[in-house]
Amino acid sequence: MPAVILDACGILNLYASGRFVPILTALRHEWYLPAAVERESQQYRQPDPADPEKLIVLPIDLAPAIEGGVLFRCDCECDEETDLYIELAARIGDDGESMGLAIARCRGWSVLTDDKKARRIAKELGVAVLATTGVMKQWADLVSPSADELSATLAAIERFANYRPGRGAQHYDWWVASIKTRGQ
Repeated sequence: MPAVILDACGILNLYASGRFVPILTALRHEWYLPAAVERESQQYRQPDPADPEKLIVLPIDLAPAIEGGVLFRCDCECDEETDLYIELAARIGDDGESMGLAIARCRGWSVLTDDKKARRIAKELGVAVLATTGVMKQWADLVSPSADELSATLAAIERFANYRPGRGAQHYDWWVASIKTRGQ
């Protein structure tokens, strides 16, 4: 099983889908949560029960994934990781992405991020990068959800995580077509 670091945007996007644990389980990676990312990944949006057109902020609860053995905590464990983390934090300006990239680089792991700067730096470091669009396409290929379920899942990511892939994103056309198939 390949190891993958989740950064804050990756957690938010997958969590907002409403299928966080099933997606992580289906993809059969070892998913890791750096300490700095856990500190950043605190909230997401959901419809207000009193008015579903409004969105309210709710806490992200990663306990089921961690306690279920689907998501593992990690932290910098050696001087090399800590030194790279500090260097990257100065360059990136984000603790979560910096820690995730440092750990991924030193341990030979991949990282799930949609942040353009983090993706560029990951490439410089030789760290393999996954994107939300690729992860969701892989999940859809493995699980074969109905068109309505897939559309609802992707729409939830867009609405509740405020994520919409750019036209140049991997699997952009698949994403857009999958959302448009809802109810057809």
